[in-house]
Amino acid sequence: SFVQRAALEKRLTVCCFLNMYVAMFSTFFNIFQLTNVDDAVLPSESGFVLDVARPIEWVLTCPLMQLSLVLMGGAKLPDYRRYLMPSFSVMILSCGTTAAFMNILSLKVLAYVIGVMLFTIMASFNRLQILEYSNGAEGLTTG
Repeated sequence: SFVQRAALEKRLTVCCFLNMYVAMFSTFFNIFQLTNVDDAVLPSESGFVLDVARPIEWVLTCPLMQLSLVLMGGAKLPDYRRYLMPSFSVMILSCGTTAAFMNILSLKVLAYVIGVMLFTIMASFNRLQILEYSNGAEGLTTG
């Protein structure tokens, strides 16, 4: 709450630190993906090999990026978004990872569709954040 209400310079500094963590996690997990330690053969006829470090990296970094967007919005955005937006990110990634490991096509499609619906809701909240921060002056088609 303190950071979200702070001056733009302070919010930018905090977001830069968050982005440093994102870069650090991404570097570590990308190096880890070069090994065979994290390989998992997906249960399908093709025998596709998934680097398990990839979805783990996404779950650790994407919520931080969503949090950065909320913090940059400052006091114009409601406080609950600090929790809501990263949660959407985790839920979407969980649906995608679950779909990747499913054997039954109907459950795979269900997890995928739920993930797409959650992404649509998250994208609409991101659009709303832009509108709130700019007092309606900026948007997807204006500004």
